[in-house]
Amino acid sequence: MLVCGDISEGMGHRMLSLKDHFNKTHGIQTLQRLTGCELLGNDEEGRMVVMEAFDGESGDVVYYNKHESSFLTDLKWPIKYSEIYKNYVKYALKELFHPLCMKILRKYLRKEKNRIVKKVKPRVRLLQKADSGGAEVTCLATGFYPRHINLTLLRDGQPVSDHQVTGGELLPNGDETYQMRKSLEVSAEELQHHHYTCTAEHLSLDNMVKIIIEAEPHPDNLPPLSLLIGLLVVTIVCLISAIIVLGIWRWRKRRRRRSSSLSPEECHTSST
Repeated sequence: MLVCGDISEGMGHRMLSLKDHFNKTHGIQTLQRLTGCELLGNDEEGRMVVMEAFDGESGDVVYYNKHESSFLTDLKWPIKYSEIYKNYVKYALKELFHPLCMKILRKYLRKEKNRIVKKVKPRVRLLQKADSGGAEVTCLATGFYPRHINLTLLRDGQPVSDHQVTGGELLPNGDETYQMRKSLEVSAEELQHHHYTCTAEHLSLDNMVKIIIEAEPHPDNLPPLSLLIGLLVVTIVCLISAIIVLGIWRWRKRRRRRSSSLSPEECHTSST
């Protein structure tokens, strides 16, 4: 309660001084204050930063470094910092706000440790969709964590310029992983004469994932329809002929077996 009361009182005084500075005596004004602290490697405590904004406009910034015992200000708006007030702010940051910020930060780091250190490899695919009007080549990476990824679409080993590529937005999946896709519109001729590559770099990967897919044959290079129909007819005729020959062979085989199983009298009677 002591901390909240001190913050509330300090922001109240700051609001009044800023309203006078901007000559805003009517309406509703907003003062925002953002405070953050750093935790470096080996659990080393870093600096603390306090930033202010008035009616959506960024303003003063205060930096405090515990190890250097430094107190630096980047003031955008006029404020009277007497030596007494500076010493008070420095003391409050050192003895109250910085320890409290580090305590809260460590608490949430312990609570969210599994999520912070979690790494999930992306599943990368290079998709091609063609129609009568052209084709689209899409590089898709999905199911990865953390969210930062470098996804690149290349033509013949060279990155495609950004102004030719659409997409690139980072989108969340339903399982706390992310996805990203980049697409390129190409003609049928480009799809036939170029090789497209999709590359992805991510924290979960020791090496870069690389997928290479050959361009599909252009429709002009496919056999003509009349030839395909002719081949189909020949195949059907050959199949029917094979079935007829197999049927005749089986019929003759059954007839020979029947003749060999008759007695001499049955053969004589049959012949008579």
